[in-house]
Amino acid sequence: MRSRSPAPLLRRPVWLTLALAALPVAAGCAAEPAARPEPRPEVTAEMARIHESRRRIDEASRALSDKRYAETRALLDRASGLGVDSHRYEIGELREKLDRREARLWATEAAELLEQRECEAAFGKLSARIDELKSEAFTQEARRLVASEAVACASGKVDAATTAGKFAEARAFLAAAPTRNALGEAASERLAAELDATVSEALYGQVEPDVAAGRWASAVEKLDAAVKRGDASEDQGRALLGRVRAAATPRLTEAAGKAVGTQGAADALKELDATIALLRWEALAPGAEELPGSGALPEALARKRSALAAWVEAMRVQMKPMKKPEKRWSHGTVALAPAADSEGEAKQSLAPSTPVWIIGQAKQRALVTAVDPGSAVLAKALDLAIGWAPLPRLAPEPTTDWLPPNDQLKGERVWGPLREKQPTLELGVVSEVRGADIIVQRLADDAEVKVSRKQLRSGRLAPGTRVLALCKSENEPATIVDVPPAGRVARIQCEGGLQKEEPLASLRSRPDLLPGSR
Repeated sequence: MRSRSPAPLLRRPVWLTLALAALPVAAGCAAEPAARPEPRPEVTAEMARIHESRRRIDEASRALSDKRYAETRALLDRASGLGVDSHRYEIGELREKLDRREARLWATEAAELLEQRECEAAFGKLSARIDELKSEAFTQEARRLVASEAVACASGKVDAATTAGKFAEARAFLAAAPTRNALGEAASERLAAELDATVSEALYGQVEPDVAAGRWASAVEKLDAAVKRGDASEDQGRALLGRVRAAATPRLTEAAGKAVGTQGAADALKELDATIALLRWEALAPGAEELPGSGALPEALARKRSALAAWVEAMRVQMKPMKKPEKRWSHGTVALAPAADSEGEAKQSLAPSTPVWIIGQAKQRALVTAVDPGSAVLAKALDLAIGWAPLPRLAPEPTTDWLPPNDQLKGERVWGPLREKQPTLELGVVSEVRGADIIVQRLADDAEVKVSRKQLRSGRLAPGTRVLALCKSENEPATIVDVPPAGRVARIQCEGGLQKEEPLASLRSRPDLLPGSR
């Protein structure tokens, strides 16, 4: 019997065979799973830090609810030290809530001390905690809660001290750091202002009898002592001195006015100046402006003091008063010696051709005023005196078109006969004065020409000045209309009405066409 062949094996696709062959085979019957990567150390540390921060925040919140404030603060400090950025806001909120709750405890303790009028003890404790925490929330809440009691306690202590005349003690109490720290800036400043007002009135009351009697030295001495003791501040001392000055001003002004014209004027001036120095007034220089809050001598008193000093000087130099003030004009720039010292250094000067009025003369000097004193008696006219001027420099008519005095002539523009055998005048600038000889540099070519003063005329080219110019022909009459700021040309108008610009160097004139000079 013929044997049967085995059943043929199922055929697998080639691709499946290859895929199965590529699969890893584990020992035994199944393949091993892939190993997971180990976590990085830095990630593990960060997660631990965040977890620890969260744990402490949660513990702090529970401690705050249980009123364990010291533990709460310690936990928040540790959480904050971990530096988790996402927790900063939550930590800040918890800390602010803690500060406000703790402020209530400290305010309660402070209030008990304040009720017993132990202000310094209460302020000391509260201030110490404020400085320790440096928390705006704690500070605001604590101040708010004790505000009324703190102000009442402080006011009572200040009132008791001022009633007993212990002004320095009251000032020191309000200025102390614990007091200001506990009260706050606004309340501290308000109480200090009230104290200053009270102290000022009390201290002025102490010197008022001296002021009424004119005992200025005694009043000033008492005020200085008050400042030295600390009863008054430097600013208060100055303000109180100002009140004494205000009371002294009308009386000193009246006394100075009465002394003008008397034989005892010198002694009165000496006494007045001693009082002015005692009251620490300052004399302003002529023309200076008084600044607000300064110690400048009041204007009315300064004027009477100047009049008295002028009278004393007038007696010394044997001044002859004018029966009627005479008007004069300054010739050139005139330096004025002070009215109180005819031989003193000049403090101010008169511009050329300034009008003044002479009220008295002595030794070729004149005491002058800047305004017409009219028919005022000498004592009143002296109020207006501005200084002593040399008589030779005071002219009986305006000097606008005059040549300046020789000592001021250098650099001045002048008209002069600067060319030989030519009668017309031309412009030049004085370069030197040699006694009676004047050296003039011609504008046309800078040549220097020697002439005498009497041959010259002022080179002031005011509108209306008559000149000779090139119009239709050379040296025809013309009138100056204007000289532009550059000063190199002049706008002139010829007789026919034509206007043109003419170089200054080419202008000519004649003595009879120009204003006279001296």
